[in-house]
Amino acid sequence: MVKEFHDHQTAPDEIDLVQVFVKVVDFFRNNLKVFLAFNLVGIALGLIYLKLKPPVYESKLIGECHSIPDSRSVDLLTDLDNLRLNEDWKLLSKHLKISEQEAKQIKRIEPLSNIAIEKQTKGLDDYLLPTQQISYTFGVIARVKDNAVLPKLQNGIVHYLSSNEFSQLRYSRFYNNGNTLKDFIHKEIKKLDSVNTAFADKVVSGKNNVTSMTSPGDYKTIVIDLMGRIKEIEDQLKISTPVTIVQPFMPFKNPAAPNPVVAGLIALGVSNFLALVVVIILSLGKTYRKKKSQI
Repeated sequence: MVKEFHDHQTAPDEIDLVQVFVKVVDFFRNNLKVFLAFNLVGIALGLIYLKLKPPVYESKLIGECHSIPDSRSVDLLTDLDNLRLNEDWKLLSKHLKISEQEAKQIKRIEPLSNIAIEKQTKGLDDYLLPTQQISYTFGVIARVKDNAVLPKLQNGIVHYLSSNEFSQLRYSRFYNNGNTLKDFIHKEIKKLDSVNTAFADKVVSGKNNVTSMTSPGDYKTIVIDLMGRIKEIEDQLKISTPVTIVQPFMPFKNPAAPNPVVAGLIALGVSNFLALVVVIILSLGKTYRKKKSQI
């Protein structure tokens, strides 16, 4: 017991946390005016920054592109943001069908891919028979200075992706194939009508050698099914577009930037750091003058 007490007293490297805490408190207490002054200045500058900094609003768009794969749509949207970064407002406004002044309101166009919505697994037939559209999900996070630009930006993105040469080619192929299939079904219905008329007076009988290919009721069922298929194709072609908006841009009242909390924390952090630097410099100067006076 005596040995442990002796080791405790003679350990020179042992840190007394209480003593350290007391010294830190005394340090801030002795320099309280300096820290308060710098904090007040930092808060004032932070408020001025929030007042003068124009607000930036953020919103997200989710859509389906029926002809351009995910990776390609991401590349196309990235090209738009590169135009913004290079401040090529003329070309950016041309692609988005907006004015140059409206293009300057855009702060960011960030493309997203494979977001939230799981893509359906497509088989080979979906690619070989383009009468069924293949949907590729894409997303865009946009930052703008004015929420009024969001609807025009959304329409511009739809136009930009829809007017792509590859997109137009794939959509035209889908539309033409749909009409071709519809015409083919019409021809088949006419053939069935002719066959049904030719055999309408034939009677199915096990005793006679003359028999019909099938009953009139079967012809009617086949024709109804084919007419339903034509209706499906017509509806699909009617509502089909190269790009479909799933979730439009939503204008939000509160801006994404500048963030008052983040701005306040940065202002306080910088002001306290500068106050600490000033206190250290003053302390070193005081120590230097004291040593110099003793010489």
